[in-house]
Amino acid sequence: MVTTTGIEQLELRANDLALDFANTLEGPRNGPAHTDHLGGYAEVVAWAAHAGALDATTARALARRAARRPADAARALAAAQSLRDAIARTFTALADERPPAPDALAALRDGAADAVRASRPAPGALDWDGRDLERPLWPIAVAGLDLLRDAERLARLKRCAHCCWLFLDSSRNRSRRWCSMGECGAQDKMRRYRARRRAAR
Repeated sequence: MVTTTGIEQLELRANDLALDFANTLEGPRNGPAHTDHLGGYAEVVAWAAHAGALDATTARALARRAARRPADAARALAAAQSLRDAIARTFTALADERPPAPDALAALRDGAADAVRASRPAPGALDWDGRDLERPLWPIAVAGLDLLRDAERLARLKRCAHCCWLFLDSSRNRSRRWCSMGECGAQDKMRRYRARRRAAR
């Protein structure tokens, strides 16, 4: 994982839109999260534009609309956090070879269903109106359901050996263990080195 000063700098390491969205929450592998990059609706829009789920024009329009409608923006933020929770719980369970919780699966299904209902079908894709404040969530929800249905990609699903981030291992021999070798990999190796040193005393 990598803690940043702005969500536009948060690295996209998962090789999947839905997993990268789950990774907007940071924390140790087996402990509570300590950094939430979705502190407000503005961060949802900024992240979606950063990840390619929104174009810049739509992102600016949504930010202006949210400023005029703070109660609606707060509801859209809550929906974003709920979708992120469903994605994280579903795919963390699968990465750990456990069955996902039924309520997490249902929330992911419902989010994707909302996205399809709001779409304008187009050949080869779904297209959405840019005015709804939940617009940033729709491609994410569809990506989550698409991943859930793709057995070949799911076979590459992993959870970082050091932090809570999820990713699809695209390495040739599927040996990737960390979201980032330079950060979590180095920290995990240092932790194990220190543990060996203590044990040898």
